[in-house]
Amino acid sequence: MNIQFINTSQWGIKKRNFNLSIERLKKHVPEVDGILNVVFVDDVYIEFLNRTYRNKEESTDVLSFSYMDENGLNDDKLIGEIYISVSTAKRQAEEFEVTLKYELNKLFVHGFLHIYGHKHDSEKDFKKMNKIEKEVLSE
Repeated sequence: MNIQFINTSQWGIKKRNFNLSIERLKKHVPEVDGILNVVFVDDVYIEFLNRTYRNKEESTDVLSFSYMDENGLNDDKLIGEIYISVSTAKRQAEEFEVTLKYELNKLFVHGFLHIYGHKHDSEKDFKKMNKIEKEVLSE
């Protein structure tokens, strides 16, 4: 899997800050030979995406778009895209009293699991996804 981080320099984000999360996540998902884009954006852009694709008139912290289906990848080998609002991540980091690095990793892990089909619609699914997130993010 080739993970491309987009807009990192604009926000001062270091790609290496995600290496441990990526290694730990690989234990929980099947290996797919494709590209995953992780795009760092502001609240205005993520609100536009949320309105356009989810019909929600509000900003959010992370959005995931999976392009895999039961047959695998599409022709351009794009696994999916994760959009993370750095503006929201900064506010949440302050609110939860964690580092921005931790909060960005938390949002990345959450989005990554959605790409691979994990959901939190039911209590059972929420507990399963939350367990994986805690394992990946543990110190």
